[in-house]
Amino acid sequence: MLSSTFHDGRLISITAVDDNLTLEILAQDKTTKIKMSGLEKLRVTEFKEGNIISTLRVICPEDSSSKESTGKSLLKYAYELDEATLEHSEKFKSFLTNKLREHEKGSILILELEPSYGAYLVAIARTITEEIFSI
Repeated sequence: MLSSTFHDGRLISITAVDDNLTLEILAQDKTTKIKMSGLEKLRVTEFKEGNIISTLRVICPEDSSSKESTGKSLLKYAYELDEATLEHSEKFKSFLTNKLREHEKGSILILELEPSYGAYLVAIARTITEEIFSI
């Protein structure tokens, strides 16, 4: 879904306005803007000067028979839902189940940025586009 993993690229900026997210990345002698619209949730930790990307990927729905899919794990992370909360709250358990269904149907996308250094990011949104600019 993305043109590259952006390995060893630099995360230059993160912009969130209303329900739109833009990530600006410098990699392989070009600047790429990844835009997500219908942004529902964004969680970023450790944003620093000089953020280096290990992997940037859109998570595809996995086999629902697995106990803890990557999608489920990232949804729990983004919405800050731990096992104790889910165990004691039907409301949050139902919320997570509904989000997993939306993801499996393709109604929502999960973007994960794993760093070599700096920012770890998980975004939940409806659509994603990519613009590439040569330097």
